[in-house]
Amino acid sequence: MTIVHIGVFIIALAFAIVSIYLARVLYRIATVVRTIGTSVNHVESRLDGAIVELEQIITETYQTATDVEEKSLALQSVFETVQNVGDTALLFSNDVATKTTRYAQNPSMPGTKPFIRIIQASEFASSLLESWNRGKRQSF
Repeated sequence: MTIVHIGVFIIALAFAIVSIYLARVLYRIATVVRTIGTSVNHVESRLDGAIVELEQIITETYQTATDVEEKSLALQSVFETVQNVGDTALLFSNDVATKTTRYAQNPSMPGTKPFIRIIQASEFASSLLESWNRGKRQSF
């Protein structure tokens, strides 16, 4: 019987040693899991903050893009008005050039060149002013 008692004692001692090592391993695993849980909570809170900031950036970008689009649409009428003024000035200058050439080549009117230039300049200024006023009326 003593051999059986010694065998049971050795088995019990071996089980106690294995249980102690198993308890230490489980305690270390629990510590690691707790640390990982804390780290995950910190990452989650930082990620939530980053998502909120990203949503704000997207909203601000959308507002900026909308504002740029509205301003470019508003500038389109200005460019059309400038184009109309340019077209009018081109037509007027072509007409003035034609009339100037005609008056300069007319031999029955000597010495009228300076007066003709003044009249042409005033007609040009008048047509520019009229075109400008027309463009202002169309843009409003």
